[in-house]
Amino acid sequence: MGHAKVDDLCVFPLMRSLSAGRNTCFVRILITVTPRIYGEVLALYIHRRRPDFDVLLAPPGSLDGRSRRFWPHVLVQDAARVALPVLPDGVLCRIRLLETGLMDATIQLDGTVSEVKDIRLDGLFGVLENAEGLLKRDGE
Repeated sequence: MGHAKVDDLCVFPLMRSLSAGRNTCFVRILITVTPRIYGEVLALYIHRRRPDFDVLLAPPGSLDGRSRRFWPHVLVQDAARVALPVLPDGVLCRIRLLETGLMDATIQLDGTVSEVKDIRLDGLFGVLENAEGLLKRDGE
């Protein structure tokens, strides 16, 4: 059985990604949504579609020391957390899942903010691929 690239701050005190090096060109995604099962479903979906994407699950609001050392490129958060107006260093994209009865989201990517009504997993994955494109562009 292969090694899954889905880590969880609640289970793993040290992150495997640190050994991979900060300049490696693969997308690191920090998921901090509630309920926790939503985050787990997102992480599993991403891992199955792109096992080379590195996913870390963390409690909401935990962009603290340990999760910062993960150097995420993408933050997936829920609306319960107040969004900072400026993305933290190294973060290319923020996806905020809104509590609207549907799965609406706001997406900050490449200097723009957009709202998506009833985002689906495929739509969310498209945003992750766009973030990957930015990462590759910026890395060249």
